[in-house]
Amino acid sequence: MNLFLKYIGEFLRIYPQIRLTRNDEISIRNSAMSHLGLYNINQLRDRYEGQAFFEKTMMNVGGLISIQKYLNLPVVDFTEINLSDFQPKIKLNDELIDIHVFEFGTLPLINIDDINRPIFFVIKKDKTTFTICGVASTEVIKENLNATSIEKSSTVNHMSFTGFKFLKHIDKFKIK
Repeated sequence: MNLFLKYIGEFLRIYPQIRLTRNDEISIRNSAMSHLGLYNINQLRDRYEGQAFFEKTMMNVGGLISIQKYLNLPVVDFTEINLSDFQPKIKLNDELIDIHVFEFGTLPLINIDDINRPIFFVIKKDKTTFTICGVASTEVIKENLNATSIEKSSTVNHMSFTGFKFLKHIDKFKIK
């Protein structure tokens, strides 16, 4: 939490916060259940991997929806996306931008091998509340990565992004 506050804390008040509706949450949950072949919420909760899949889906899709809502764009159609390998991204001004959603109180971990496009950084504050930090170019991302103290084999190529003072605010993309 100390690093989170050090790099992000002073900017939290200027970042727009979006709350998903109950209908958004239900749509995401139903889409996750359909993907797993489940018929009700109890089946989803009974399977640990089902609950973990729903939480990951809620995080990634919620980040995308929060940006779409803030920019008054049509919200993603859940029947047209494949949730098994869903990586949130959005096309704005003819530019494809990845979306990286991370938990409140942590710094975003970036796979250094996957820095190919600009990235929207979005904080998941709680189950349905997302804070849109802004966009970083690939150069800004590469210049503002710090080694992480996490030493798991799955995070060897991951570094913490700390360049929040260099982010381009989402209002730069708003359609007037």
